[in-house]
Amino acid sequence: MANFDGPGFAMVDGYWIQTKAIDVEPSTDISPYLSRLLEDCVWNGNRAIVFDLYWDVKSINTKSEWRLSSVKFSTKNLCLFLRLPNPFTDNLKDLYRFFASKFVTFVGVQIEEDLVLLKENHGIVIRSSLEIGKLAAKARGTPVVEFLGTRELAHKILWYDMSRLDSIQSKWDEAGGNDRLEAAAIEGWLIYNVYDQLQQ
Repeated sequence: MANFDGPGFAMVDGYWIQTKAIDVEPSTDISPYLSRLLEDCVWNGNRAIVFDLYWDVKSINTKSEWRLSSVKFSTKNLCLFLRLPNPFTDNLKDLYRFFASKFVTFVGVQIEEDLVLLKENHGIVIRSSLEIGKLAAKARGTPVVEFLGTRELAHKILWYDMSRLDSIQSKWDEAGGNDRLEAAAIEGWLIYNVYDQLQQ
């Protein structure tokens, strides 16, 4: 079984998020970690995996070339951060299959452009995805909520204390690896909880 042996972080509601950051090399087997995320989201009942994508953009003449550089996945208890190789290698077929899973819903904030970029640049199709802002706008009857970022959306729905996330983000350039991993864990946990709250 994959071991999420990175630092663990306590959230404001007392939940503990265990993390793992992986620099994916051609020989790296990411499938046990992806399986562990699936197990956790099924075990917790809502079958949701929060995701966030990070891109490298290179301008060639008048055209921009987009390449997926890293991915963050979060469940109720886990946060996985994958830094991806350039170019992609065969071991990333597991990532393609993971995104194509019909057993879970991939939940994100402002993801419509990401979904298009994934398909156009890497041939990756997410079978079941949910834009959490749209769900929140519909559930709360407040259209403007659809356009909020992670922090603002979570604050509007959950009213949690955001001071730790604010502290990390205010000094982002000086933040170390563990601080950035904690910020990633907090953001994933916030969106997971927004989704959970809206499902009730």
